Parts: sequence; C-alpha cells; structure tokens
Amino acid sequence: MDQRDVRAAWQKFVERGTLSGELRSTVAASWQRSRQHRITVDRAKAPLVAEAELFRQRSKNASLRHAARCALQNSKTFLSEAGSIMILTDPTGLIVDTQGDARVIDAGRTVHLEHGGRWSEADIGTNAIGAALAESRPVQIHGAEHFCTEVQRWTCAAVPVHDPSDGELLGVVDISGPASTFNPQSLALAVAVGHHVESVLAQQDRQDKEQLLCDFIAKRASWATEECILLDRRGAILHATERGLRAMRDNGLNTDGDAPTRFLKTVQFEDWPAKLREILPHASFELVKHGSTGVGAIVVMHARRRAAMDRSSSTAKEPRQRGDIPLSAPSRNAQTSSPPAKPTSNKSPGFVAQDPNVLAIVRRVESAAIRKMPILIRGETGTGKEQLARHAHAASGRAGAFVAINCAALPDSLVEAELFGYADGAFTGARQGGAGGLVKEANGGTLFLDEIGDMPVALQGVLLRLLDDWTVRPVGGSAYKVDVFLVSATNAALDRAIAEGRFRSDLLYRLNTLEVRLPRLRDRCDFDAIARQLLRKIDPACDITPEALARLAPNHWHGNIRELGNMLARLTLGVSSGMIDLACVDTMLGPAAAPPAAGSLQDVQRARILMVYAETSGNVSETARRLGVSRNTIYRALGQPRP
Repeated sequence: MDQRDVRAAWQKFVERGTLSGELRSTVAASWQRSRQHRITVDRAKAPLVAEAELFRQRSKNASLRHAARCALQNSKTFLSEAGSIMILTDPTGLIVDTQGDARVIDAGRTVHLEHGGRWSEADIGTNAIGAALAESRPVQIHGAEHFCTEVQRWTCAAVPVHDPSDGELLGVVDISGPASTFNPQSLALAVAVGHHVESVLAQQDRQDKEQLLCDFIAKRASWATEECILLDRRGAILHATERGLRAMRDNGLNTDGDAPTRFLKTVQFEDWPAKLREILPHASFELVKHGSTGVGAIVVMHARRRAAMDRSSSTAKEPRQRGDIPLSAPSRNAQTSSPPAKPTSNKSPGFVAQDPNVLAIVRRVESAAIRKMPILIRGETGTGKEQLARHAHAASGRAGAFVAINCAALPDSLVEAELFGYADGAFTGARQGGAGGLVKEANGGTLFLDEIGDMPVALQGVLLRLLDDWTVRPVGGSAYKVDVFLVSATNAALDRAIAEGRFRSDLLYRLNTLEVRLPRLRDRCDFDAIARQLLRKIDPACDITPEALARLAPNHWHGNIRELGNMLARLTLGVSSGMIDLACVDTMLGPAAAPPAAGSLQDVQRARILMVYAETSGNVSETARRLGVSRNTIYRALGQPRP
C-alpha cells in the first residue's frame, strides 16, 4: 500500500474501528493494541521522564549502553548525511541514547524523540520501537502507519536486543528520521547494529566469567575446608561445590529449579551484600569487579553451619536415597547416582555458523547448555536441528551419552516401558532381567526429543510427570532420580497445536526455557561453508569449484541442508576427476535462469554493504576488504563523496 492508501485505512480505523485487509499485519495489530491502550490520535508527543529518573535508568542500563557505544558514535558519520538518527532504548521503550544527524535530533524534540522519551505503544501508540517491543522482532513503521497524527511525520526501523546468555529483552536499537527520508534498507542496518550490540555483550559476558573463575581459582586454596558458590552478575550459579549447594539447602533455599539467587539480576550491585545476607546469614561475600563494573560474587559458607553440614555428610555416606543426585558438577570426593561416565568425547561436531544470525543462536545455545537450561529448537525440516542439539551436548561438557528419541515414532502402548524401562517379569513378554529405558541411557548426558510437536497427547502427560521432578518410575520397578540435560526440536506450529488441543501449553513452558529458530538454508549467508563441510563428510577426496557453488546457492532448497547433502552426494557419483564443476551442476539442474533485474540486484548489494558497514563500526576500508570491492563502491552505496 502506498501512503495515500495507508492514510485512508488509518482514517477508516480511527472513525469506524474497521481494518483494511491490505494493511500489513504488523501495523494492523499495533493499531489495535494502541486502541486497547486508549491512545488518542491527537496525542502530540511521547511522555518525558524527569532528569533524575533518566539518570537512574541510564545507570541501570550501563552494560547495554557500553555495548552500543561504538555503533552510536559511528552513526554520527554514516547517518549524518542520510537525515537520520540512531536511538537506543531500555526494555520499556525509554530512550537512553541518541546519535546521528544533529538537525534530526533537534527536530525529534518536538515529539520527545529524545533522551527520556517513552516510546512504548502504551505511551505513544504505533511506532517501530513500541511494535518491536510488543512483537519481539524487527519492525519498520513509515509515515501514516504511525497511530498518532504528529508522529506520522516520521519513519523508523527498530530491532530488539536480547541478552545473549538467557535471551532476556534488554532494549531496542532504532533508526528514525523524517518520513521524507524513508529507506527500506534502514531495517537491515538496524538489524546489523542489533547483532553487533549482542555480539559485544556476549564477548563481555565471556570476559566477565573468565575473570570470575580466575579470581575464584586464585583464592580457593585459602578456603579449602569451606563451601563455595560462585555467582555471575545475573545471580546465576556459575560454579558451586556439592557442599556449597547443600549449605544453601540447609538455609532453606530451593536449588531444584532456577538458582535462588537469580533475583540479584535486578538488584543494584552495591546492594548485593545486604540482599545476600538476608538469604545466607552464615556466609561471607566477596564482590568481583571489572574496573568499576560488578561482574559477580564469591560466596563462602562458614563453620557456624558445620553441625548441619556434618549431619548431611553422615547421611551422604549411606546409600543414596531418591532425590540425592548433585545439581552441578560434583567436587573431587563427592558421590553421585549418575552412572560411570563412558569414555566419550565431547568434541564439538562442527556446527557451521558463519551466518551472523546463526552464530548468535549458537552462542545462546552454548550458554544455555552450560547451565543445563532446557532448549527448544524450531525450524523447517532439514535445517540442522539435531546437529545443533549435538553441538549443545558438546558445549554442555556432560560426559554421558547423547540419546535421541523420535517422539512421533514411540508406540502409545509401550511408551512408558520404552522411556523408563521395566523390571524383570513386569509384564508378559518382558525381557529377562528387565530393561533400563531411554531416559536412563541419557542419565549424566543429554536427552534429545525430536519431533516433539508430533508427540501423542498421552505421552505428553507422561513426559510432563518426568519433567516435574526428574524421577524415573520403571514399570514394575523402584523409582530413582536422573540427571539429564533436555533438548527438544520440532518443525510444527506449536501455537496452533495448543489452540487445537493437540499439545499441552504447560509442557511447552517446561521445554522452552531457551527457544531458538534455525533459519532456512536460502536465508543464510554461509551457504559455501555448509556445502563444503557436507562434501567433506560425503567424500573427503572430492572438491567443488566456486562457480559450481554459485550455481547451487540460488536454488530454493525446500529440504534445506538435508536436500543440499543429497544433491552433493549425487554430484559426487557423476565425477571421476574428484572435482565438481559448473558443467556437472548444470547437467544435474539444467541451465541457469536469467539474472535478476539490475535495479533489484543493486538494492541487495547496497543492503549488504550497509550491514557490513555497521558490523565494522563504520570502517570504510574494512568494509571494502570484507566485501572485496573498492572504497569508492562503499562511498557510492553510502551516498557520500570520497574524502
């Protein structure tokens, strides 16, 4: 729809509440939310917080601001001539930083598009920042698509920024300007900057954890007889001895689920000691800082709890009762109910992740795997869900087995026996000596539930009971606890399945502590790397030319990576020289289609240049080097004269 049609649709909605069928679904949904928030179209500007509140929120979001600082500084250069500004908000839509064209920054003050402005949909109706927060995905809103009349003079593109470690929404990166400066590639630039900010956050998180562990290792010798717990800045338990966890339980803290200290994530770092004393009165604390920034704490439990510890220790020497397995890696002398570790290697299976979007997914999966957080992997058939699950198992460092179960193939009548095993003589036809079951095989390792969306409803109840307490109840046998890292995968639309009663919503919430979606092969930019890795597995002696790869890449690949693997396997059968060239591919696929129109190709090339330019923080030389083009090409794409 052009702007005239959008404005007519907006007028119709304002007057009669009727939505045009041609309106973009994102805009239509946002207009409806704006009406639910009782926003009136004559609202002239966003709310503006007081200076003291702005200062408090900027301090609270110091890590996010630091991660975005480089991109914001460089936006002065590459947005000043584009008549646009870059904006950073907190998770509520409060603007904490702006940079870019000084004229646009000044014009933004008329609608409070400035420091301290609140731009959620509940504050100012439809806009890219608010819609990105509401839908948790990149959004572009142009001109008349805004809900309030005064804001319709603007165009904006926004992308949410998430914490790479746990996926929590941290804020929004937005590119805004007068409606006359509308550029459809602004969204691609915002997405690139958002990925850059998340990568900086991930790098900082790794550095903070390394410093925490180094401090802990350097000082642990002086606490040889104490119980130690290492907390990161989010209050998550980064490391704990078995006795340390037992000491927390003796203080009345539940360690069976999420860490009882996770509430510290929302507490000012200087207030940590007081809060920790409230829940751990018989402990001392050492805060660890990186410069002036807090990165975590070392908690040491002291001898005032020794009697309770000794009672627990004497109990531990007896045969373990149900529920006594350790919740983290045991100390050197700790006992465990997990089976003896098999001599397996946890070497990474080599998941290709040169695409920035996929790399961000892999980093989040790795972080969740280390913490044994349940992961749900979604994506079309053949996108590599099981391969990513195996990578998560490798990243977890768990010594046990990786056990894959096809949920759709489990027979309803034998599901409990297959999963949980059975005792000798439990039923007619039972194998002599019984069977351990698939869950027991995964004890100490990873349980991968493939095709979870096709799991029969009867099995969902059985699985939910297991996830409640991780207790295995063999048919005809005695119950026992297991220590399992859970990864699930599906290509099904679970939301629709829940609405239709084919999938339990309470089960979904247990499976998707971290939920990621793998993109389709045709949406990834690391096609060559994927193809070459597949070819090495199929036939290590065979290679493929760049021209052949370029011919393969534009296909639709409805079967994704699996289809590409099958295609490469067929191609290896047709060559005798050990080299797949363009002629081999043309023989298999037929002649190449005509190239796209020049205009569309230029748009794609310019969007790619803008993304790489943002990734390099506005470094023209580095952008040219990465793309293999001249600096003049970069300047032309940016619309700037060569200096």
